[in-house]
Amino acid sequence: MSGRMRHPILVIPAVLLGACAVRVGGPTPEEYAAVALAAGPAETPAQTAERLRSAQAELVLLAADRDSAWFQEVATATGLKLSGPGRTGPRALAFLSNLEILGDTSIVLNVTEGGRIHMHDALYKVDKTRNIDLMLVRLEDTADLRAAVRTLFGYIATDVGASAALLLGIEAATPQAADSAAVLMRATLNNAEECANEDAAQATASASSPAVQLLYGPSARLGCRTARVLPGSPPAIQARVIVNR
Repeated sequence: MSGRMRHPILVIPAVLLGACAVRVGGPTPEEYAAVALAAGPAETPAQTAERLRSAQAELVLLAADRDSAWFQEVATATGLKLSGPGRTGPRALAFLSNLEILGDTSIVLNVTEGGRIHMHDALYKVDKTRNIDLMLVRLEDTADLRAAVRTLFGYIATDVGASAALLLGIEAATPQAADSAAVLMRATLNNAEECANEDAAQATASASSPAVQLLYGPSARLGCRTARVLPGSPPAIQARVIVNR
């Protein structure tokens, strides 16, 4: 990734928390509305932008079978800046945010047991001491999800800086496959669908599963206040995440 140094880290299992952990001392926690969304096949830029505005989105992980002009229209309509789209496969992957971007890249990870992981990855600056890494991946032809998850963890361990929070979106051929991949990662990263107060949990339970699973961590650096499934075809997910330290 341009403009970034790679720092090896030890991936430590995190305790699954439904709300952010409040840190005593240090920088003030920063809260953002994060949205992971896969645009429907007939969705226009205006419709996608309206979904994002309604969710008050500040950090957007966006997948779509569209060209760069479509993504730029969405960015313009939302007033957010575009990273990407990266197109290493059939789906274009991009981010929208007004945070300062420190570097981004689009790559393909080959899974030894078969299949590929298409990824767009960007590092954003929160303040002088804190960064947040956004990753959006698309699993292709990955019959062995465990192998794909191991490959993804290997990339995270060598590419995500030890001081960075991580927000990860996972898309696959089906929502069920994306959900299964998220379950395999839950010992280390929290799932936004599980981050909810009582009312949001009831709403999430009655809604269809989002097309893009949204994960966050490590818990010491990135927490979550609430989450909800957003209506649409396919559904999206919004989570209010808190950068702690």
